[in-house]
Amino acid sequence: MALTLAGFVALWLLLDRSAAALGSGRGEWGGAIALAVVAVAVTIEMIGRPGGARDALRRLGFVAPNARAMLAALVLSVAMLAALALFARAAHIDVTLLPAWPVLALGMLLQGGVAEEAVFRGFLFRRFREARPFWRAALISAGPFIAVHLLLFATMDFAVALAAVLLAVAISFPLAWLFERAGNSVWPPALVHGVVQVGIKVIDAGEGFAVLALVWMGVCALAPWALFLVLRR
Repeated sequence: MALTLAGFVALWLLLDRSAAALGSGRGEWGGAIALAVVAVAVTIEMIGRPGGARDALRRLGFVAPNARAMLAALVLSVAMLAALALFARAAHIDVTLLPAWPVLALGMLLQGGVAEEAVFRGFLFRRFREARPFWRAALISAGPFIAVHLLLFATMDFAVALAAVLLAVAISFPLAWLFERAGNSVWPPALVHGVVQVGIKVIDAGEGFAVLALVWMGVCALAPWALFLVLRR
C-alpha cells in the first residue's frame, strides 16, 4: 500500500503542478500532460512487477473496452451535454462556445479524462481492487480522489468548490464500477470524466455561468449513478 500511495502522490503532483505551470486550466496543454502522466505511471507500475511497458499499459487500463460499457459511456455523455443545453435554453441563458473550443475539448478529454482516470482508476483503484472486494476498494480509493479536490477551496468560490467536492464524492464510485465493468479499461470512465470537465470549460455564459456551473455539477453527480444502476442490473 505504501508504494501505491507514494506512486499516487507522485502522479497527482505531476498532473496538477504541470497543469498549473503550463496554464492548462482548460486543456490547452492536455495532450502533453496526459503523455507525461501516462509515461510516469508506466514507469511506476513497472517497479517491482514483472513485464515490460506493454504489460504496464494493460494493467493501467489501456486495453479495448467492453463494447456495451463503451456505448453506455457514450450515451451518458451525450445525455449530460443535452441536459445542460436544455437547461440553458429553458433558463434563457445565452451560451457561446469559446474560440478554438474543439482543441480545448480534446485537450480536456486527454488531461481531465485519460490522465486523471489513468491515475485514479487505472492505477489507484485497480491496485486496491486486486486484493479487496469492489466496494472496499472503491471506498479506499475514493479518499485520495476526494482529498485532492479539497484544494479547490483555495482557488474557487466556496459554493462552487463545495459543489465540486461533492461531485468528486458522487462520481468516484460509478467511475470505478464503469472501469471494472468495461474489463478494467480506462476508456469508458475517461470519456465520462472528460465530458464532466469539458461541459463547462469550453463555454461562456456571461452572468449566468455560475448558475449553469452548479446545475452542470448536479447533472454530472446524478447521471453516472443512473448508468451504474443500469449496468449493475
